[in-house]
Formats: sequence, structure tokens, C-alpha cells
Amino acid sequence: MRNLLSLPQRSKQSPRESVQHGIAFNKVLAVVTGGAADEGVLAHAASLVRPVRGRLHVLYVITVDRNLPVDAEIGPAAAKGEDILQRTEETVHLASGEFDAHMVQARELGPAVVSEAMAREVDALVVGTEFRSSYGVYSIGSDIPFILEHAPCLVVLRREAPPDRNGRRSTGASGLQSGGNA
Repeated sequence: MRNLLSLPQRSKQSPRESVQHGIAFNKVLAVVTGGAADEGVLAHAASLVRPVRGRLHVLYVITVDRNLPVDAEIGPAAAKGEDILQRTEETVHLASGEFDAHMVQARELGPAVVSEAMAREVDALVVGTEFRSSYGVYSIGSDIPFILEHAPCLVVLRREAPPDRNGRRSTGASGLQSGGNA
């Protein structure tokens, strides 16, 4: 088994030693959207807290249209969020004291994620994105760059593999969809 380090010890290691020894964090925020990237995001985030019995916070953001009050009751979106969060709890397999899932309503995903990361004082944030293009050019949208620029902690970005010629995504040996880390 690898020797894992907690966040305060991590700074004493060179980047090469950190990779060789592994890194674990006490508090990690995982962002789920109900998309294909969620399974990989959850697995990666859980692997960061599990060795030190840290706490995994899972966040689902309901984006509210600007023509509605930000705290408007949106039944179908809330029901979808509850369903997604329920599935995450079944997927993660952490003790109840090491896991919590919650949702917030906001105008945009990026600022909501950064705000939650600050409020919960997390050590790392794991967010995923699917491989998508806009007008034939690869695009990560506007939320991911906002998170990368403004997050007060380490950000792990997990991009899912691009689809093959038949539109299927490749899978890794573990059965999870493979993706790259940036």
C-alpha cells in the first residue's frame, strides 16, 4: 500500500515525491451534474478522502433562470437534484460521518461552486466535464474557467474521453469511463 500524506505534510514533498507517495485530503468537494462525468468525479473524490477518513462533500447546483427569483421553488429541478444526490450516496460507499450531499440554487454553477468551496473550507475540489465542442471547436464552457480561476483550493478537473467514430465513449479496465486529468 502506498504511503499517503495529509495536506499539511504535502507541502514538504517535491511534486515527484507527492505523486509517488500519493496525496490525501481531509475535506473534498465533488461537483455532480447528473451527467456522464459524475461517476468518475465521485470515484476520484472518494479516493482522495478515503485513506485519511476525511469528509467528502457532494454538491449539486440548480441553475435558476434570470426571469425567476433565485430562491424560487422549482419542483422538477429539485426532484432531479434529490435523485442525483441519492444515487451519489449509493455510489460512494463512505461512512455516513465521512459523506454529505447537498444542493443549492444559483444563477450560475461556477460562482456557486467557488462559494461552497470557501464556505466549507475544503482542501480540494473535483469537477468533471464531458468532451464537447461548440462550432467544431473543443469547449469547456464558462463555469470551468471560473472555477479554475477563483477556487481557493486545489482543483482537479476530470474530462471524459471523447467519443469514438460511432459516438461511444471508451471505458477503462475498471468499467468507469476513462478521462483525463488536467
